This record gives sequence, structure tokens and C-alpha cells, in this order.
Amino acid sequence: MVIIGCAASLRRMKEVYSNHHSNLNDAQYRAVHYRGGPLLVLAGAGSGKTRVITERIAALVERDVPEDAITAVTFTNKAAQEMRERLASRLGERQAKRLRICTFHALGLMIVREHAGLVGRRARMSIFAVPEQKSAMRSVLADMKLPSDSDHVERILQKVSMIKNGMREVQDNMITAIVEKYDKLLQQMNAVDFDDLIVLPLQLLAKHPEVRALWQSRCRHFLVDEYQDSSRMQYDFVRLLAPETANLTVVGDDDQSIYGWRGAEVQNLFQLERDYPSLEIIKLEENYRSTGLILQGSNSLIAHNRERLGKTLRSNLGLGKKIRVWEAETSDEEAERVVAEIRGQRAANHLKWDDFCILYRSSFKSRAFEMALRDANVPYHVSGGLSFFDRAEIQDVLAYLRLIGNFSDDLAWMRAISRPRRGVGSKALEVLGQFAHEKDLSLLEAALEDDFQHPKAGVLRAFAQMLVDIEHIFLHGEPDDAFDTLLEVSGLEDAIRKEAEDEDEAERRMGNIMSLRRWWLRHSENGGDLSSFLQHVYLAADDKDDAPQGQVRLMTVHAAKGLEFSHVFVVGMEAGSFPHKNALEENRLEEERRLMYVAMTRARHRLTLSYAKTQKKFGQVEKMGASPFLKEIDEDVLNWVDKGSGSEEDQRERKAEVDAHMAAMREILGLN
Repeated sequence: MVIIGCAASLRRMKEVYSNHHSNLNDAQYRAVHYRGGPLLVLAGAGSGKTRVITERIAALVERDVPEDAITAVTFTNKAAQEMRERLASRLGERQAKRLRICTFHALGLMIVREHAGLVGRRARMSIFAVPEQKSAMRSVLADMKLPSDSDHVERILQKVSMIKNGMREVQDNMITAIVEKYDKLLQQMNAVDFDDLIVLPLQLLAKHPEVRALWQSRCRHFLVDEYQDSSRMQYDFVRLLAPETANLTVVGDDDQSIYGWRGAEVQNLFQLERDYPSLEIIKLEENYRSTGLILQGSNSLIAHNRERLGKTLRSNLGLGKKIRVWEAETSDEEAERVVAEIRGQRAANHLKWDDFCILYRSSFKSRAFEMALRDANVPYHVSGGLSFFDRAEIQDVLAYLRLIGNFSDDLAWMRAISRPRRGVGSKALEVLGQFAHEKDLSLLEAALEDDFQHPKAGVLRAFAQMLVDIEHIFLHGEPDDAFDTLLEVSGLEDAIRKEAEDEDEAERRMGNIMSLRRWWLRHSENGGDLSSFLQHVYLAADDKDDAPQGQVRLMTVHAAKGLEFSHVFVVGMEAGSFPHKNALEENRLEEERRLMYVAMTRARHRLTLSYAKTQKKFGQVEKMGASPFLKEIDEDVLNWVDKGSGSEEDQRERKAEVDAHMAAMREILGLN
């Protein structure tokens, strides 16, 4: 391992390369233009890592590296889309489109689709998200005469996922049997779940040298963003695609590894040094987001972690104001004070509502703040609400589209046949299911068989034939005609309008469907077919709706990663709440500290930490202590507003708070 830091090396590089972007700092420039094998870019919060990785890709293209030899992987569709947009701006739309930029799961899907026969699938496969996984598992458990209630299904699915991802060893033969039956059912329906999009590509790459060689050539330059969020399975994925001397670029921050509960392993960063002996490290420590005192406090906190590679962020924005610490008697008082401050600062400094964010460790902490915001008539948005893809009308349309794209998708059949209702009951479907099982057919294929006999056979056959006819339109007709025909002949639009309580609800639900239609048309215009559209939809299904502009944001710290706000309030800073008591019991204090570090580094100009001295539990008032994290932050950067020493700074702070509240009152009374 070598850490680049030599000024002479930098000068030589600048002689070789033209500095296309003169406003890159030295470390960024070295990272963008580095040549010579595996590279770790250790990128601190707000250090411009997204810019570095996109500029590095652009530099490779400008050095005439073929686009098909470049693969860049990140962890969310939103991040991948942002990277694509930046590269389109840098290189042009046409050239950027030829680059392979996607999530780990999307890359896994590309591999599985291309080599589907080797894993017992066909290319036009379905991707099962959580609702479909639950239905499949419920069927497995019922068939095995095991409890299939919702809670048990969720617990079993969690165990199966952990086993598939290597996070848990098989404990008994029953779980082994469940996993085998579940996987077999998915294979029968030509489907995969999200875990399969990592597990199956790993199997392909490990067992088939020709597949591995092909994809290593397509990943000759392999770039991984947000690497600290990778799981052990994803690290194995990287190792198979990028051997130890490969042109691997990993961008990550060990201090922001906060997803251990879902399999992320910060140790993957340290393992790089062992598996890639020639690894070089470039540290990005210049922060463009936060003021100096906020960073000083964040640095002092995270320095208490032992498991880190080590770096110290520095600001180019000046010192700024100290980090405020507030204490309130109760959670309600805490919420009222935060909301009053938001109103006051907005009025006094002509700020926008979305300049403010309230962060908390656990989602239940939002309740008091939501009530205070409503009482004060302040617009707000709680992140992590209902996803676009979770809406019933969207699920209905997607069920039809899934079935048209994959006649083996029995779960899609079961939903589509009942939306709208066609007078086909569970008994008829049970008979159809038995017939399909005997003939080794899907439900749709079985319904088309002439020898299927049942009083409802005509209805089922007509429904199946309708889907076959619509498939023909999707394959050979115009994209808009295909979608509109589906809505009309399926009866979905009529059903939505009849079921809606009023015209507004009907228009809202149809508006959601029209949004999906527009997405389908854009996808079609870019040459995509129904199969690739559905796979794109289901890979994006975990991305929640973006928050509307002009609203105060409320969210957990986990949800805030990657975001930034002018004014940040980290609330609920009581002992046992942050760090969470469960994390302490499970010896995960360092991850909790990293979570606190992420919370602090979301703030650009103003950071306030607050806690309540008491809270009600089961009708009893319980005394609460301040979070131990507050004692780990450099005392010089903290202003304990409610324990002031009477210094001029304390007096100025209190006066500023009073002035802000007066400005808010004037605004309310229309006196501004």
C-alpha cells in the first residue's frame, strides 16, 4: 500500500496531463488522473467525491479507453442517475449513454439476463420486490404446513435473506428446506429476488471461467462509489470482476459506514489493502460543505473510533459559528423550541423552509416535531413515506405488465385476475392451480389449455388470451397504444373511477398511472422494451419519492446520508436514544458514532444538538441524561446555550435567538 502525497509526483503528473479542470484541488487532481492499478479514494464528507469519480470516468474516455470497458457501480439509482447526468454534461449525451453506470443489483441483473440459461432462467424474467417475495414465501410455508401469517413470513424472509448473503449460517434442516423450496418456486416462475441479483452473478462468475473473462473485459476499468456500504457478497463480486492488479477505483469513507444492520461491512475497506498489495490511497480531506467549527467538532467525535483509516477534514468556508447544544425539560418543549427557531431564522434571514432539516436517530422521535410544526403552520415533509411504487393503482398496472412480460409470473396473474374483479373465486383459481401443477405449466398457460374444465374456464381463458393479444401490441405496436389498450381492455381505468370516493381521488390515482405511462414512453423512445422497463422499475422501487421543495425536512440520520442543509437540528440526543441502547448491547458503538458523525456533517452553516431532560414512558416521567457523544465533541466548539457562563458569546447567542423569535412574531402578525 502506498499513500500518494508527493509534491514532485504531482508536478510530473501535471506535466504529462493537461489540467482540464483547473479548479480541482491537488488531491482531487491526483485521483482523477491516477494510472497504475488499484486505487482507494478515501473521501471525507463534502469533499467532492461524486465530482472526482465522474471526472475520472471522463478522463478515461478522453484517453480513448473504450466505453464498453468502463463499469461504474454505486448503491442507489438516484446516485447512478446523477453520475450519468454529470457525464452527459461533460462528454455529451451520446457518449455518456454508452457507459455502464448502474447499481450493484443492476449489474447483477445484466449478468444474469445475458447468461440466464446457466442459472435456470429465461431472459424475460420477473424481479420480485418485497410484496412478491412475501406472497411467494407465504405459498411455500402453506405448502409445508407451516404458519404463514404476516409476522412469520417476514421473519422467515429475513432469515433467508441473511443466509443468502452469508450473514447467517443455516441453523436447522427446516430452514434449509424452506430456502430450497422458495428458490425452486422463483425458478418455476422465471423470477429472481433482490438477493439473487448478487448471489446468482457470483455463482456464474465463480463457476464459469468464460463468463468471468467476458465480464472482466467489460470491467477493465471498474469504479465503485460509496464502497463503505458494500456487503461481504458485494466485495466478493468486486474481487471476481477486478483481480488484484486490475484498474480498480474504490471511493469510500470508513467514517460514514452506517449500514451494518443490513450487511454493510466497513472491514471491506481494510481488506482492500490485503487483497490488493499495490493499492494506493489518496485522501480527500478538503470539505466544501461545512464551516470550520462544525468540522472540528465532527473530527473530534469520530477520532474516538479505533476502527478507521484516519483522516481530518478541513473547511475552506471559514470558522463559522459554534455548535449549539440545547436542553429542554420535555420532548414537547424541545420540539416547540426547534420549530420556533426555524420560524425565527427564516423570517430574520430571509431563508427558505427547505434550508432546515430535523434529524433523529429513531423515527418515533418525529411525532412531537410533526405536531409542533402543524401547530405553527409550518410546511414539512417526513422522508421515508409511501413509495410511488407502493401505491395500489401502480401495483395493479405493474402486475399486468409483469404478466405480459413473463407468462410464468403466477403472482402477477393472481393480482391481475382480481383487478378488477371478474367473478373468479378462490375455488376456481385453486382448480386452475392444481391443473397447472399437473401439466407443469404456468397459470396463464394452463388457462389457455383446451382440456382445462371448470365453470369459470371461459372467463379464465378469455383473460389469458387478452394478455397474449396485448403482448403482441407491446412487441409490435406503438408504445402509447399498447399502454392505453391495456388500461382500456383490462377494465382498470373504469374500476379506479368507480371505486374512488370522489373525482379528486380518481384524478390523483389516474395521475399516478399517467406518470408511469410517461416513464414507459420515455423508456421506449430510448430503445427499451417491456422487459427492460420492468426490470428498471423494480430496481428503482426502493427509491422513495423526492421531497417537495419549500418544506422543512424531517428524517432519520440513516435517510439523510448524502444530503446537506444550511441549518440542521439533531434532536433526541439523550443517553439510550443516541447512541441507541440496542447498539450498545450489541457492541456497535463505533457504528453509532459514525452515524452521529454523518448527522453532524449534513450541516453547512448552523448545527444545533438538542435533548430533553425528561420523557414520559408508560405514564411515568423518567429522567434522561445527555448523550455521551456530547462529551466526546471538542468543548471549544460547543456553546451550551442553557448552561451559559455569561460570556459575551453566550449573550449574543441568546439575543440572536430572541431576535429571531421576534422576527417570527412580526411575520405572523404581518408586521414585516
